[in-house]
Amino acid sequence: MPLNDLNRELYNPNSEDLVNRNHEQSGYDPKASVGQRLSPFEQEQQWNQPQKGFSPSQKKKLWIGVSIFALILLIIGGAFFYRWWTKNAFHQDRVSISFEGPTETDSTQITKYIIHYTNNNRATLKNAEIELSYPENFQPTDNLNLKYVSPSASKIFIGDIKPNISGQVELKGIFYAPKDFPVYLRGEIHFVPSNGTVELSMSNQIGVNITAAPVFLGVAAPQQAVDGDGLEYVIDYKNLDVRRIGDVQIRVTFPQGFEMGSSQPASSEKNSYWYVGNLEPDQGGKITIQGKIKGSANEAKGITVSLGHMGNENEFIVYNKQELTTRIVSPVLSLVQTLDGKSGSVVVAGELLKYVVTYQNTGDTGLRDAIVTAEIKGSALDFSKISVEKGSYDSAKNLIIWKASDVPELANINPKAKGVVRFTIPVKAIIPVENKLDKNFVISSLAKIDSPDIPTPIDSNKIIGSNKLELKVASKVIFETNGYYSDAKIKNSGPIPLETGKETTFTIHWQIINVSNDISEAKVVSALPSGVRWVDQVFPPNEKISYNARTNQLVWEAGKILAGAGVLGLPREVAFQIGVTPQASQIGNALDLLKESVFTAKDDFVEQEIMLKNNMKSTILPEDKTVGFMNGKVIK
Repeated sequence: MPLNDLNRELYNPNSEDLVNRNHEQSGYDPKASVGQRLSPFEQEQQWNQPQKGFSPSQKKKLWIGVSIFALILLIIGGAFFYRWWTKNAFHQDRVSISFEGPTETDSTQITKYIIHYTNNNRATLKNAEIELSYPENFQPTDNLNLKYVSPSASKIFIGDIKPNISGQVELKGIFYAPKDFPVYLRGEIHFVPSNGTVELSMSNQIGVNITAAPVFLGVAAPQQAVDGDGLEYVIDYKNLDVRRIGDVQIRVTFPQGFEMGSSQPASSEKNSYWYVGNLEPDQGGKITIQGKIKGSANEAKGITVSLGHMGNENEFIVYNKQELTTRIVSPVLSLVQTLDGKSGSVVVAGELLKYVVTYQNTGDTGLRDAIVTAEIKGSALDFSKISVEKGSYDSAKNLIIWKASDVPELANINPKAKGVVRFTIPVKAIIPVENKLDKNFVISSLAKIDSPDIPTPIDSNKIIGSNKLELKVASKVIFETNGYYSDAKIKNSGPIPLETGKETTFTIHWQIINVSNDISEAKVVSALPSGVRWVDQVFPPNEKISYNARTNQLVWEAGKILAGAGVLGLPREVAFQIGVTPQASQIGNALDLLKESVFTAKDDFVEQEIMLKNNMKSTILPEDKTVGFMNGKVIK
């Protein structure tokens, strides 16, 4: 078709092709907007408006953005979920430890406990370890996995504990404690959770009551005593265990007003500690303590005795403990013993003891037919020379008796009235020491007074006035200073008799004899006169003797000297050599070799100081027959 025809056809409104032409409907279709004819301007404005909805490229970009956002949300949510999951994988209170075992047990018996531990977490407990703590009254035994840390602590290594796992370990041991004594076993489990770095722990404990002690401990004492009366405590002990108990000590707390006189065996420390040592199975012993008690009427005097050993932390570990009470009562008839002309309770060998026994009716009514007795004991006494004033002495019982037939005042003692009886007895001049047990001599006298008029209370013993007096015998110590030219210990030289310008040496001996008590801190101090030379020869060479050349002082530290030295065996002795060179001005005279020697020591039994002195020593030596009086002078 020619172009002109085609153009007319296109722009002909009545053309059939244009009317019948099929096309896609749109908002710009004239038929779609019937009755609405748009102006060319409106049509242009409508064509220039943006098309509604997303284009394919926009839809693609939107999908990518939504996907990225969803991925970020997923990552953040996952992180929060992981943190929540990790955080709740472990809680400390989901870890537990507990004890399974008896809460009451007998000492000396092996007791077994099961220690349970549980991990109820999703996390593993790394390097878990149970730390056990207990008093030294508990001693673990026969535990294979137990690591000893100290006498009161140990450890059990467990390792890793997996999630939601429980386990157990075994603990066996023996209790050493008094009856009804509570002992606590404590366990603490230490660990590091797998989701952490800090060590944590959980703990628990079990209390165990002891139903029987490992050792028997008994204390005997009178239920009643009179003010000023003698009192005796007897302590019995025995190991009830099948094993040996080591380093046993017994400690006694005496009541206020108790004055200790003596004990058998003697105390080891402070008059209240006894070091028993090791106790084998079924091995036991006894301690007897004697003394005086003072107190007011109806006052209770309690004694406490503990048996145990010293722990590693300087703490006394008690195995058994006993307490006993003695009540002070007032007798109607009272009496007191004293020594005439003497105070204190220490006597010496050869001393005459003058006893005075004073009695009194403290009641409000008279008392008839009173009898006074005095029982006196002591191997240091010379009973062959006892003298009783107005009384009789029974040598078979060592008993002195005074009755109204000898002392008329005893026939009727009026209220508040007093009376006196007397006797004397000497201490032996030579104390009998035959073996090592003959030491620490004690003289005791027990005086009593009774009357048929003294009532006897129901369910109680008759209260008879009594008084016990104990005396300690001080050790007899002999100290001697001797000089020799002819000496078996150290060889001497030089002329005898002495000659001017020539040195002669001598040996000085210090000798100590100690009879009946151990003595300590023994020391001898002296000095050399000017012109006397210290030769520095000592026998025995191990004796602690020192010489100060500036002061010429000599000191011998003898230390402790046991009872019986010089009686049961050789005396304690030291010898040392000195030299002297006479001068012309000394011809015809004896020379001084040693100044005054002073011996000091402490008597451990009577707790008194000892001091003895020896005079100056010269070259006149009567103890050495080769010198004597004649050869001790300078002749030329």
